[in-house]
Amino acid sequence: MRFPSFPLALAPLALFALLPSQALAEYPCGNPGPGEVIVGQTEGGNGIASTPLCEYVGEDDGGGYGDGGGDPGGYWVDQYGTLAWGQDANGGPTYSWYVNAASRAEADNGAVAQCNASGFVDCRAATWVVNGSIAVAVDTAGTLYSDHGEDARQAKKKALRACKQQGGKQCQIEKVLDSPAAWISN
Repeated sequence: MRFPSFPLALAPLALFALLPSQALAEYPCGNPGPGEVIVGQTEGGNGIASTPLCEYVGEDDGGGYGDGGGDPGGYWVDQYGTLAWGQDANGGPTYSWYVNAASRAEADNGAVAQCNASGFVDCRAATWVVNGSIAVAVDTAGTLYSDHGEDARQAKKKALRACKQQGGKQCQIEKVLDSPAAWISN
């Protein structure tokens, strides 16, 4: 019996192709199930709502963790936050917010909806963050400034810098909004 010849240069590639690999594919889901995490959002439009995208990350295997107890079994999910600017009844600047949302779209829509529900006008999404903080600074004239960061300290520093760079006097932090990643237990 004779076997077809096989170029030796291709042998490593052929062996590599036989190794198991993990396929990471995102797919539409309503809510993540066991072993799934939300990794994004489809684009909505023309009256069509956006849909969360999930990815399978595997089940908890129950292996040991630290002190001999079981693995905490869970995963991190992104949390979005948005600050919306608006005007109060006297025409002064104001804001509202929405934090710990599953998507940027949810955070943007929630902040604008909260702004409108508070009776403010000219409501629009402004600063947003994922897994971090948003800080609002105000100057002596009542002008508002905002910026985001990985944590409250960084967000405050950036908001104060924005206030000063735009000519604000005696800038101070008025509000800090946190929207950290959330741990979901299996």
